[in-house]
Formats: sequence, C-alpha cells, structure tokens
Amino acid sequence: MTPDEIAELRTKYYNATVASLKLPNEDLMIVRVQPDAGVQAHRAGQYSTLGMGHWEPRAPGCQDELAKPGEEKKLIRRAYSISCSVLDDAGQLPEQANRDWLEFYIVLVRQAEKAPPALTPRLFVLKEGERIFMGEKIAGHYTLDPVKPTDNVLFLSTGTGEAPHNYMLWQLLRNNHQGKILSACCVRYKRDLGYLPTQEVLMKRHANY
Repeated sequence: MTPDEIAELRTKYYNATVASLKLPNEDLMIVRVQPDAGVQAHRAGQYSTLGMGHWEPRAPGCQDELAKPGEEKKLIRRAYSISCSVLDDAGQLPEQANRDWLEFYIVLVRQAEKAPPALTPRLFVLKEGERIFMGEKIAGHYTLDPVKPTDNVLFLSTGTGEAPHNYMLWQLLRNNHQGKILSACCVRYKRDLGYLPTQEVLMKRHANY
C-alpha cells in the first residue's frame, strides 16, 4: 500500500490519540487513550474496544502473519477492560479517575496456536501522540454495583486481568470503603506486575487494603 492510501485509512478509522504509554517491560504496556469525542460516562470494571488496521507494522519477534487477500484494508478490534493507575502523577488518590482518557493494561502476545496474533503486535509499535481506533461503546456487568460499604472485597486475577480491579480499587478507596479489600494477582515473573509500585504505596496508606 502507498503512504497516501495508509494515511487515508488512518483518517477514516482512527478516532483517538495515544496520550501516554509506559512499558513496565518489553512485553507489557500501560497505555492511555484519549478519544476525540471525549470519555463517555462509564463504571469501574467495564470495557471498551481498541483497534488498529492490518496495514500497520508489527513488533519484531512475533509469529509471522499471512495476510489474506482484501484483508489489508480492514480494522482489527479487540475488547479490553478499562484499567486505572489509582494514584495520579503526584502520587495522590484523584477525585475522578480517567477524566480525559481511558487506561488499558495490555500484554504482547507473540505467538498463538490457532492463528498468529493480529492486534497486540501492532499496539506495541505505537508511540505517544499516534492515532488509534477506540470503540464508542463502553459496556460490561462486572462492576461494584452489588458491593455494600461494609463488605469485604476479594479481587483475584492473573496478569493483565488485574486491570478492572485497579479501577474498582480506586472507586472503593475514593469512597472510603469500610470493609477489607484484598487484591491478588498471579504472574510468572515479578517483572510482570506492572502496577506493583502503586499497590505497595496503597497498602502502606490504607489499613484496610
């Protein structure tokens, strides 16, 4: 494809900008995406959709991909739970989370059995300020709606499954939750705990966490 054709496709499909991007390690990404239309009302624990075109480059060291005829102009989309840094850049618990952008916690899938991974190898080529697709819909029923102020809350996850729990944790702490809160995340290596420094700060500050 020519550069002009690629530019036209990006203009047609991309509706958001990468506001910031942090790599805890080379296979793990914490990315904030700012939609052109602003952040829609949503609840902690819900998810949205990210997407990039087949025409975009892929990160090196990933399983080879064989493009099918006519596929090069299509958009690759996948749903991701919305995460939250819990603390702001000053190390404080903000009154409102994800005001101008949404945060996502993504692992690079380098190889898959059924088909070569399509989206994450392209996401890991992104840089701050570049464009991306984000779905207009934010949905999901995995929220804190059933939780009472005095309930004990237990979050269990593996890897990037921690993302919605971070957002719900912010909401609980922001609302001065009276019950105990425990968040357990299982990974293969300590370096895969992308939010560990934040969690360590929160444990010191909040007696019930």
